[in-house]
Amino acid sequence: MPCHVCGKITEYFLEKDGYSYQKCSFCGLVFVDPQPDDEYLDKEIYSEKSGYQGHKKKDLSKTKESPHARRILNFLEKKSVVGNLLDVGCSSGEFLYHAKQRGFNTCGVELNERTASIAQGNGLNVIQGELKDAHYDDDFFDTIFLGDIIEHVQDPLGLLKECYRILKPEGVLIVSTPNLDSFWAKKTFLLHKFFKMPWSVLTPPHHLYQFSKNNLEMLLRETGFGSCEWWYERPPTLKYELGSLHLWGKFKRNRTFKNFFMLIFTFGTYTKLYGLNFLLTPFLNKNFGMVIGCKKL
Repeated sequence: MPCHVCGKITEYFLEKDGYSYQKCSFCGLVFVDPQPDDEYLDKEIYSEKSGYQGHKKKDLSKTKESPHARRILNFLEKKSVVGNLLDVGCSSGEFLYHAKQRGFNTCGVELNERTASIAQGNGLNVIQGELKDAHYDDDFFDTIFLGDIIEHVQDPLGLLKECYRILKPEGVLIVSTPNLDSFWAKKTFLLHKFFKMPWSVLTPPHHLYQFSKNNLEMLLRETGFGSCEWWYERPPTLKYELGSLHLWGKFKRNRTFKNFFMLIFTFGTYTKLYGLNFLLTPFLNKNFGMVIGCKKL
C-alpha cells in the first residue's frame, strides 16, 4: 500500500478496535487501511445517533472565546488578516461566532445537521454538508480554518486542494491536528508496546490519519502552501484519553482479574504520565496538539 503523502511503500503497524493501521517508514504517516466507506462514517460519526458531537450550547453569546480560538485569532490579527473566513467542520459555530465578533465575515460548513442548525440559529452563515458541496468561488476566502478535521477525512490531499482553490493568493490556511511525534504520543506508544495497553492516540474510525510535523508539511507543500508557522498545545483531557481506551467497557463485559488489573494499572500509569506531560509542557518543543499557519503561494 503506497503512502498517501509521499508515495513510498507502507507496512502493517498495529490494530485497534478491529481497524488495521499502516505506517510509512519514510515520512511516518499512520492511517487506517482499509478505510470505512462514506455510509459507515456518516452513521458512526456524523449522524445524531452516533453521539460523537455531544452536548452543544444553543446560545453562542453565552460561550467564551477558548484559549485555542484566541491564539488562532490573535495569530491572524498579528498577520493583519481580515475579510472572509471559512471554518470547515465548524460544529455548532463557536469559533465562527468569536471570529465574527473580531470583525471577520464568517462562513462555515458542517456535516452534522443538529450542530449546523445551532450555528444557523445564531445567525451564522453555515452550510450543512461537505466542503466540496458548498461550491465556493475561486480565490474567495482570506483565511480557512481546518480545526481537527484533516485527520477525519478520507482524502486529506483532496481537502487541501479544494482549500487552495477557494483561498485568495497569499491567503492563510490554519490546520490543527494531533501530533504523532509528541512526547505524549511516543510515551503512550511505549506503554502499548511493552505492556500491551491499548494506545489512546489512535481513535478509529474517527481519526483515519495520524500526522506529524514532517509529513503534514510535506502534504501542505505538495498542495501549494508554504511559509509555515507552527505552535503546539496540550493533549485532550485525561478523561478523554482514558475513555478512548475502552477499558471500563471491556471490564464490564468480561469481569476477569486480567481486565480489572489492566484497568487499574492503565489508569494509574496514564494519570502519572499525563501529569508529567503537563509539567513538561513549557519545555516541550512538540506537544500533542499541533497547529500550523501557512500561506497559499
